[in-house]
Amino acid sequence: MKSRFWVVLLLAGCAHGPTRAVESLVLRHVKRDGPNHQHVLRLFAAAPELARAEGADLEVVQLAALLHDVTKEDGTGTPFERFCTHHAQAAAVARLELPTLGYSPATTARVAEAIEQHMGPLGDNPEFHAPRFMSGFCQREYPRPSSAEARVLFDLDMLDLMTVQGVVKVVTLRQRNAEFAKESLEQSALTGKDSAWKSVIDAQQVLLTSTAQRRGAEISARTRQFLESVDFSKVTSVEAFSAAAARFVP
Repeated sequence: MKSRFWVVLLLAGCAHGPTRAVESLVLRHVKRDGPNHQHVLRLFAAAPELARAEGADLEVVQLAALLHDVTKEDGTGTPFERFCTHHAQAAAVARLELPTLGYSPATTARVAEAIEQHMGPLGDNPEFHAPRFMSGFCQREYPRPSSAEARVLFDLDMLDLMTVQGVVKVVTLRQRNAEFAKESLEQSALTGKDSAWKSVIDAQQVLLTSTAQRRGAEISARTRQFLESVDFSKVTSVEAFSAAAARFVP
């Protein structure tokens, strides 16, 4: 039987949505219904269970969830630079914009701190004998989560990366990035040295909270089941892969 947390990750719209002002702020930076927009909505909707279980401030977690990736699409620098620095750029957006929406200096500071500390996974993956993707890709140091809210945001981000939707997002980004142009869909998804599946394992290994660690095993097993159900001799495009995921996810 699927846990409530798993169902919420699948159905981002089941919870009360963000305020119009915050939603408008997000949509000034990311494409409506695009992968980053859908990702932050899933985190927003999944936040209550994890925040309450870990004693975190739900408002701070949900604001940070909505804003943590806002500069991936329109931040400063090349796509590579935006990816590797979006934690700092998005925190700057939060510090600048949240006070104009009526949020207190204290709330704004806690949201920005959580955003700055959400990057991961870092270090080496012992199962693959290779750097985890952020360490290998960006090759820089990142601040570790220091508050309950930062730890919850970090874990929400990692759990979403582990889902079927998270795998689709990684595969889509890899297939549409010229750097990985020679990579087959199966390599992007499952067999490549930096595949979406490796990202699932990377993420599971670094989960911080006990609640997320319990959920991680369930989510990764479900995602592996999906990947093993895909016939990559027939599913050879991002569109076909996304359709297969849509059929698999209830």
